[in-house]
Amino acid sequence: MEIHRADLAYRRRSLWLLSTIVGLCAVGLWQLHGWLQVVQSHVQAGDAEQARRWLRWAIAGVVFAPSLPLSLWGRSLRRLGAAAQAENRFPPREWKTYRDVRVLRDRAAQDWSRRTERMGGIALYVAGGFAAATLAAWFWLS
Repeated sequence: MEIHRADLAYRRRSLWLLSTIVGLCAVGLWQLHGWLQVVQSHVQAGDAEQARRWLRWAIAGVVFAPSLPLSLWGRSLRRLGAAAQAENRFPPREWKTYRDVRVLRDRAAQDWSRRTERMGGIALYVAGGFAAATLAAWFWLS
């Protein structure tokens, strides 16, 4: 049985990046209530058209936000599946993993690579759906 060895430096960098993102999200959520109070006071003091523009930008931004990470994830999954199919090995040699994993070959590798490519395609379609929903919300609120 062949084992694909983990890259500890890759795991460490990834976990630092993930913890940084979680920390930034926590700070953002902590500050959200105060920011919404400031926005509410500006909206109440301003005219209705300015409030509508702010709302349109806010809704469009929230709806569009997941499309970029989803599209990047989908492209990465599609590349992983294509590389695994080309090598007839899952995971491909040049790809890094968090932990030691057993290498799949032949039929099992082809099945995994097709599944991975299909999941990447689904993620890309969902990202396109978010982008379309952004346009729909933008025009609906215009």
